Amino acid sequence: MNRTILLFIVLTGTFVSALASPGDSVKTYYKDGYFSTYCKVWVNAPRNVVNEVIDDFVEQSKFDLDQLFEWGLKDMKLRTEEDKLIVFNFKSATYDAKNDLIKCVGDVKIPGIISFPDIHVDSRMTKSYLKNGNTRVRIDVMYSDAFLRETSGLFYAIPEKEKGYWITLETKVKFGWFFNVFITQPMFRSIMEWRFHQMMINIRDEAESRKKR
Repeated sequence: MNRTILLFIVLTGTFVSALASPGDSVKTYYKDGYFSTYCKVWVNAPRNVVNEVIDDFVEQSKFDLDQLFEWGLKDMKLRTEEDKLIVFNFKSATYDAKNDLIKCVGDVKIPGIISFPDIHVDSRMTKSYLKNGNTRVRIDVMYSDAFLRETSGLFYAIPEKEKGYWITLETKVKFGWFFNVFITQPMFRSIMEWRFHQMMINIRDEAESRKKR
């Protein structure tokens, strides 16, 4: 399903440990119905390459979802891959230029319990360069039915002198009525947190791969 919006990230348990760099971190906190996740990943690539990858992620989220699945959303189980807890099928994304909205459609299924077909999520993704040298992408869910009630995300690319970049993602998620009851904090880690982290790993891997070209 479409957490384009939030732009997704990494794996839980042993798989995460295998992929993550020593300085990587991911944590989730729960308060007043909101799951807040903070993820940080080190990228060994120069400014121009990191910004090029970020530009491609934003552009392909709007205009070329299939291409984005080749690298930015790969290994995130977002297109009907088997999962014991929840199955996402992120089917389409179209860009409404007039309202600057990414309109996503997807299915969500809890195996053996319930299915929600054709859930609609409208989001806005805005990139800007800050005076301190950081790059920021802001993601806001403007409309969602069934799955999400409120979602926002802040992605930063933070230069570390000439050594490389820290990329960070801060997300805040509140689920719709059914999922708010169903999803506990441990389940959130298995459903959403690892996907946020995996997305960040995908961005890192793409930047470091382009650096070598």
